[in-house]
Amino acid sequence: MNQILSKLNAYTPGLILLAFAAGSVVISMPRSDIETLRPAPELRELDERLSYGSARLSGLISVTNERPVFHASRRPVATPEAPQTPEPVLTLLGVISEDDGKTLAFVKLSTNGALYRIGQGETVGRWRILDIGTEEITVSKDGEAPYKLQING
Repeated sequence: MNQILSKLNAYTPGLILLAFAAGSVVISMPRSDIETLRPAPELRELDERLSYGSARLSGLISVTNERPVFHASRRPVATPEAPQTPEPVLTLLGVISEDDGKTLAFVKLSTNGALYRIGQGETVGRWRILDIGTEEITVSKDGEAPYKLQING
Protein backbone atom coordinates (compact mmCIF):
# COMPACT_ATOMS: atom_id res chain seq x y z
CA MET A 1 0.00 0.00 0.00
CA ASN A 2 2.83 2.38 0.89
CA GLN A 3 4.51 1.67 -2.44
CA ILE A 4 1.33 2.54 -4.32
CA LEU A 5 0.96 5.80 -2.38
CA SER A 6 4.60 6.77 -2.96
CA LYS A 7 4.23 6.11 -6.71
CA LEU A 8 1.01 8.12 -6.76
CA ASN A 9 2.76 11.01 -4.95
CA ALA A 10 5.56 10.86 -7.51
CA TYR A 11 3.09 11.29 -10.38
CA THR A 12 0.96 14.00 -8.71
CA PRO A 13 2.92 17.04 -10.05
CA GLY A 14 2.77 15.63 -13.57
CA LEU A 15 -0.96 15.00 -13.33
CA ILE A 16 -1.56 18.52 -12.08
CA LEU A 17 0.42 19.99 -14.98
CA LEU A 18 -1.47 17.77 -17.43
CA ALA A 19 -4.80 18.99 -16.01
CA PHE A 20 -3.71 22.64 -16.34
CA ALA A 21 -2.54 22.04 -19.91
CA ALA A 22 -5.81 20.36 -20.88
CA GLY A 23 -7.80 23.16 -19.28
CA SER A 24 -5.81 25.81 -21.09
CA VAL A 25 -6.40 24.08 -24.44
CA VAL A 26 -10.15 24.04 -23.85
CA ILE A 27 -10.18 27.65 -22.67
CA SER A 28 -8.05 28.89 -25.57
CA MET A 29 -10.15 27.11 -28.22
CA PRO A 30 -11.60 29.64 -30.71
CA ARG A 31 -15.33 30.24 -30.42
CA SER A 32 -15.99 29.38 -34.06
CA ASP A 33 -14.59 25.85 -33.50
CA ILE A 34 -16.81 25.30 -30.47
CA GLU A 35 -19.93 26.42 -32.31
CA THR A 36 -19.30 24.06 -35.22
CA LEU A 37 -18.65 21.10 -32.91
CA ARG A 38 -21.63 21.45 -30.53
CA PRO A 39 -25.32 21.93 -31.10
CA ALA A 40 -26.80 25.17 -29.74
CA PRO A 41 -28.42 23.85 -26.47
CA GLU A 42 -25.13 22.36 -25.32
CA LEU A 43 -23.29 25.64 -25.97
CA ARG A 44 -24.92 27.36 -23.01
CA GLU A 45 -23.95 24.57 -20.66
CA LEU A 46 -20.42 24.53 -22.08
CA ASP A 47 -20.13 28.32 -21.74
CA GLU A 48 -21.16 28.09 -18.08
CA ARG A 49 -18.67 25.31 -17.40
CA LEU A 50 -15.88 27.16 -19.22
CA SER A 51 -16.50 30.43 -17.39
CA TYR A 52 -16.57 28.58 -14.06
CA GLY A 53 -13.37 26.72 -14.98
CA SER A 54 -11.69 29.90 -16.15
CA ALA A 55 -12.55 31.74 -12.93
CA ARG A 56 -11.36 28.80 -10.85
CA LEU A 57 -8.14 28.50 -12.85
CA SER A 58 -7.33 32.21 -12.44
CA GLY A 59 -7.84 31.79 -8.69
CA LEU A 60 -5.47 28.83 -8.63
CA ILE A 61 -2.82 30.75 -10.56
CA SER A 62 -2.76 33.50 -7.95
CA VAL A 63 -2.48 30.89 -5.19
CA THR A 64 0.44 29.15 -6.90
CA ASN A 65 2.18 32.51 -7.38
CA GLU A 66 1.81 33.26 -3.68
CA ARG A 67 2.76 29.73 -2.58
CA PRO A 68 4.99 28.15 -5.25
CA VAL A 69 4.10 24.50 -5.87
CA PHE A 70 7.64 23.16 -6.13
CA HIS A 71 9.25 25.36 -3.47
CA ALA A 72 10.33 23.45 -0.36
CA SER A 73 8.68 25.73 2.16
CA ARG A 74 5.59 26.54 0.03
CA ARG A 75 5.88 30.07 1.37
CA PRO A 76 5.98 33.23 -0.74
CA VAL A 77 9.47 33.96 -1.96
CA ALA A 78 10.70 37.11 -0.26
CA THR A 79 11.97 39.78 -2.60
CA PRO A 80 15.48 40.82 -1.67
CA GLU A 81 15.81 44.34 -0.35
CA ALA A 82 18.00 46.72 -2.26
CA PRO A 83 21.32 47.23 -0.49
CA GLN A 84 21.42 50.52 1.32
CA THR A 85 24.18 52.91 0.39
CA PRO A 86 26.40 53.67 3.36
CA GLU A 87 26.16 57.08 4.97
CA PRO A 88 29.02 59.24 3.65
CA VAL A 89 31.77 60.07 6.15
CA LEU A 90 33.89 63.24 6.25
CA THR A 91 37.48 62.70 7.44
CA LEU A 92 39.93 65.45 8.44
CA LEU A 93 43.37 64.74 7.00
CA GLY A 94 45.21 67.92 7.91
CA VAL A 95 45.17 71.67 8.58
CA ILE A 96 47.47 74.24 6.98
CA SER A 97 47.97 77.98 7.52
CA GLU A 98 48.88 80.06 4.50
CA ASP A 99 51.17 83.12 4.48
CA ASP A 100 48.22 85.50 4.34
CA GLY A 101 46.86 84.08 7.64
CA LYS A 102 44.09 82.04 6.04
CA THR A 103 43.68 78.55 7.49
CA LEU A 104 42.59 75.68 5.24
CA ALA A 105 41.53 72.13 6.06
CA PHE A 106 42.20 69.05 3.93
CA VAL A 107 39.23 66.67 4.13
CA LYS A 108 38.22 63.50 2.34
CA LEU A 109 34.67 62.37 1.55
CA SER A 110 34.18 58.58 1.79
CA THR A 111 31.73 58.33 -1.12
CA ASN A 112 34.15 59.35 -3.86
CA GLY A 113 37.53 59.41 -2.07
CA ALA A 114 38.29 62.90 -3.38
CA LEU A 115 40.51 65.25 -1.38
CA TYR A 116 39.12 68.75 -0.73
CA ARG A 117 40.97 71.88 0.36
CA ILE A 118 38.39 74.09 2.06
CA GLY A 119 38.22 77.18 4.20
CA GLN A 120 35.95 78.33 6.98
CA GLY A 121 32.31 78.81 5.85
CA GLU A 122 32.68 76.55 2.79
CA THR A 123 30.76 73.32 2.22
CA VAL A 124 31.68 69.81 1.14
CA GLY A 125 28.76 67.57 0.33
CA ARG A 126 26.31 67.97 3.19
CA TRP A 127 28.87 69.46 5.63
CA ARG A 128 29.57 73.14 6.31
CA ILE A 129 32.91 74.05 7.89
CA LEU A 130 32.13 76.36 10.83
CA ASP A 131 35.61 76.74 12.39
CA ILE A 132 39.14 75.53 11.67
CA GLY A 133 41.55 74.99 14.58
CA THR A 134 45.16 73.77 14.55
CA GLU A 135 44.30 70.04 14.70
CA GLU A 136 40.51 69.99 14.46
CA ILE A 137 37.59 71.49 12.59
CA THR A 138 34.02 72.18 13.65
CA VAL A 139 31.40 71.09 11.13
CA SER A 140 27.63 70.98 10.84
CA LYS A 141 25.93 68.36 8.71
CA ASP A 142 22.65 69.43 7.09
CA GLY A 143 22.29 72.33 9.54
CA GLU A 144 22.25 70.04 12.60
CA ALA A 145 24.18 70.59 15.81
CA PRO A 146 27.89 71.27 15.22
CA TYR A 147 30.52 68.73 16.14
CA LYS A 148 34.33 68.51 15.95
CA LEU A 149 36.49 66.38 13.67
CA GLN A 150 40.09 65.74 14.68
CA ILE A 151 43.04 64.67 12.57
CA ASN A 152 43.31 60.86 12.59
CA GLY A 153 40.16 60.73 14.66
